[in-house]
Amino acid sequence: MQRFTINIRLYNKNSMKTFNQLFTIFLIFNLFIGCSNEDDNTIVNRNLIPSSVDFKLNTVDNVFFTQDSGLLITGTYNNKTTIIKADYKFDIKWTRNNYEWGNLFSGTGWGTSFYSANITKILQKEDGKYVCICSIEQGGDVLYSSTLLIVLNQDGEQIQKIEFQDNRTTNIIQTNDGGYLLFGSKLIKLDRNYKQQWSKNLIDQIYNQYQIVSTAVGGFATTGTYNNDQVFLKKNDSNGNEISSLTYKHSDYPFEEAGFDLIQLNDEGFLIVGRTGKTFVPNVVNCQIIRTNALGDTIWTKRFGGSTNCWLDRFIFHNQNEFVIQGSDGFPNEFQKSILIRINSEGQILDSISTKKFQMMLCSPLKFYIKVQNKDEDHITLIKIETQNLFN
Repeated sequence: MQRFTINIRLYNKNSMKTFNQLFTIFLIFNLFIGCSNEDDNTIVNRNLIPSSVDFKLNTVDNVFFTQDSGLLITGTYNNKTTIIKADYKFDIKWTRNNYEWGNLFSGTGWGTSFYSANITKILQKEDGKYVCICSIEQGGDVLYSSTLLIVLNQDGEQIQKIEFQDNRTTNIIQTNDGGYLLFGSKLIKLDRNYKQQWSKNLIDQIYNQYQIVSTAVGGFATTGTYNNDQVFLKKNDSNGNEISSLTYKHSDYPFEEAGFDLIQLNDEGFLIVGRTGKTFVPNVVNCQIIRTNALGDTIWTKRFGGSTNCWLDRFIFHNQNEFVIQGSDGFPNEFQKSILIRINSEGQILDSISTKKFQMMLCSPLKFYIKVQNKDEDHITLIKIETQNLFN
């Protein structure tokens, strides 16, 4: 809040009355300025947020935050793709599972027909509508993939559907021109009205691209694995033209190295998290973090882990000084655990924990964390964790 100094001389009763009126206006004005400079989250009563809540879902695919600090929870229930809208208190506002593309089925043996639909990302537009990306896989002996772009109103009712055949999409980012970029087996640029402007095939025997982010100059960058042995970083302009491509080799015989997530920092360099090969016989992979400068040159590399397979999956929270990252310890067919670490910009590990496997961890705009895990066959649980308790 700004400070003001007022020097007023009082001469008579009228002057006193005028002073009181001006002073009242001054207080109201400063109160307004003070509130407008406060975090919008102060209007939320955090005491009303429960420590945990259950939702009727057989499985959970993703959780997304909405403009009102609420949640969109996507998953399946009774073989139907389901979307649940909850407010910031985790109270359900609506549930939708009547989408014609959301009726799922699976066969009972090899080669039998099946159909699956997975909502991989939801973006909320300024007008409150939701843009959903849904990956479809179906077939029998032969697998077919496609992508649905679904536009929903604020009540979750479908108002538009566009199909992109022969494409499996894992992410969508909004571009500077108000359009969208679909990322998966193909890279598809859409304008703000969802009309395709260009497309590039990303299927490559050498490069497997796992994640994409927007860059400060209006383009985008991707990471993944090169030849299944090295981490790579590709940078492209806004039209999808490749600007640079770098691979990171830290030994004469690299193997099973991959980047699974990346972010761009203020210096326009990148932080990439993923895995690195530790021992070839027996085959063990460990966690890896790479920091680059703006050109993509390595500033530092951190590798850590033990005798079990472990890797880093995704960034949960980051500012320019600290980063919270989720990872995994053990393959799905092993006794798998979840890993959380907090590092600084120099790669120093500040906190870490290995805990019972959970589906995902989210950082709420209300400045606490949400752990998502399956409770039983018919329910998933959201657990609220205060920041200071994340590594307890």
